[in-house]
Amino acid sequence: MRNTVPARLVLAIAATALSALPAGAMQDKRVNLSDNMGEATPAAQAVETLALGYRLADHARSARDARAMIVAARMLASAPVDSGERLSAPDFDPAAQALFTEAATLAAGDAELRREVEGARAEESRGTICKLHCAIRNVHFVPAGTNWRVRFAARGGEPLVVGVRRDSATGMDLKIYDENDNLVCQDLSQNVTLYCRVTPIWSGPFFAVVTNHGERDVRVAMVAN
Repeated sequence: MRNTVPARLVLAIAATALSALPAGAMQDKRVNLSDNMGEATPAAQAVETLALGYRLADHARSARDARAMIVAARMLASAPVDSGERLSAPDFDPAAQALFTEAATLAAGDAELRREVEGARAEESRGTICKLHCAIRNVHFVPAGTNWRVRFAARGGEPLVVGVRRDSATGMDLKIYDENDNLVCQDLSQNVTLYCRVTPIWSGPFFAVVTNHGERDVRVAMVAN
């Protein structure tokens, strides 16, 4: 005669086994993304300032707006950056002083506006020295049809902010995944500057994936906290 185990006993055993699992094993089944935006650390704020500054500079070029370029240059000058590893490609994005030069070109023929540019350039000539809590900047060469995957160690409750720029018109997107390969953020806008911000529930690894969808190779600059 075959012995049978009561269904209630099976459920009780299963519940006991689950309660004995470590917390990490339980949370592994969830998406590591908080509904709370969280308070950005100084390094995360620096990344956001850089991403917004570069987007403003792109707008200033297309609109030929010298004053907007001055604001963009000031934003870049205010953000402390650690150049990190150069990886497989040299840098290509203009620094704050280069944007002031662009602003002066846009202000050609307007003496008052040129004085405004030079005054702002003088005020920001020293830039912001990176000591602590800096944005980390890396540059990588991404061949056509491939991607660049970067691992980050994120802290629970602290926003992870990632911004990337390309050096050509090649189509590119940015996606962020948690440790379980859940997609938690993406920027498919095709803008020159792409941006993502996520706040983890618990500390763990995250991965930024930059994909080059074009037919030509591209240099990509990434800033993150």
